[in-house]
Amino acid sequence: MSKDWQLKLKWNIKLFRFINNKRSKFLDKFYKKFFLLGKSYSLILFLPIFYYFGKLNAIYQLIIALLITGIVMPTLKYIFRHKRPVSLLEDVYLLEPVSLKSFPSADTAYAFTLFSVSLFFFPLWAVFIMFIYALLIAFGRIYMGAHFPIDVVVGAFIGFISGIISHLIFLYMM
Repeated sequence: MSKDWQLKLKWNIKLFRFINNKRSKFLDKFYKKFFLLGKSYSLILFLPIFYYFGKLNAIYQLIIALLITGIVMPTLKYIFRHKRPVSLLEDVYLLEPVSLKSFPSADTAYAFTLFSVSLFFFPLWAVFIMFIYALLIAFGRIYMGAHFPIDVVVGAFIGFISGIISHLIFLYMM
């Protein structure tokens, strides 16, 4: 196995092992389905919700935010080219086939992009649900063995910032 900077972060490996090695039949079944909500093709399910709460303004801001995320994520994956945990560690419980590179987590970025845009349009109870959704996606990426914790943290940050930048762009344009 080749050395990767992610292996030098001891907390990264310890937290990955702590989450990935704790197996639960319920979580295994749950995440085999739920992880699909972290994929960009699930947007078709979220668009009506964003329209309901924020009309076209919410859709426009969501599109801008997802464009930002969609440019930043592959660029960083190409620059860093870090391997997945299953390529660097032994005894990784992998619940989905993975490809491409690990750093940062695009699914987590997508979920946190949705969450951050929801901050500007949704009522508090719905924002809370979106936050729980984003956290579940982030946790699931580690639990399923697809990402290291640092991948997820950086993905969440990028997604969150993309939503904020989108809102600022929209305010500037209005």
